[in-house]
Amino acid sequence: MKKHFLIFLLIALFGMTSQAFSQPIKIESHRECPLCGMYPARYPQFNCQIVFKDGSHEAFDSAAGLLVYLLFPDKTGIKPKPADKIYFKDYLKERWFEADKTFFVTGSEIMGPMGIEFLPADSEQAAEELKKQEQGKDIIHFKKISRQYMIKAAKAGWLHFLAKKLVLE
Repeated sequence: MKKHFLIFLLIALFGMTSQAFSQPIKIESHRECPLCGMYPARYPQFNCQIVFKDGSHEAFDSAAGLLVYLLFPDKTGIKPKPADKIYFKDYLKERWFEADKTFFVTGSEIMGPMGIEFLPADSEQAAEELKKQEQGKDIIHFKKISRQYMIKAAKAGWLHFLAKKLVLE
């Protein structure tokens, strides 16, 4: 009986530990964006983050910055660790959700802390409404964003200055 309880306890603890790693982490006020050095906690509406498999995380003050970080390590000089989860905040609802549920409105003139932003929405319907509201030009799912899409966005003026510079260098 004690043996079964111990096994159950270990499974429960392991499950809680792995689940803790796969939740959004509170972004501390001193944490800097690895791409630009700004402090993402100062811009909660635009926060996004990567939680790595080892439980560490990186916080960003722009979705475009996080995407450049992931897609252009050759240009940033930063080699990302294996990701467990990626989280964005819905632009209007300011709630965290996973990247695989993210639709971005691109091509609006909404300015974030770094300049023009990709605006995350938690559903395609919400993205359609946000696109109309903010006069966006395109909607794209997170999984469809590639280096080619980021280059298109940079050439169209849909990226903030640093992201555009890194993408087009």
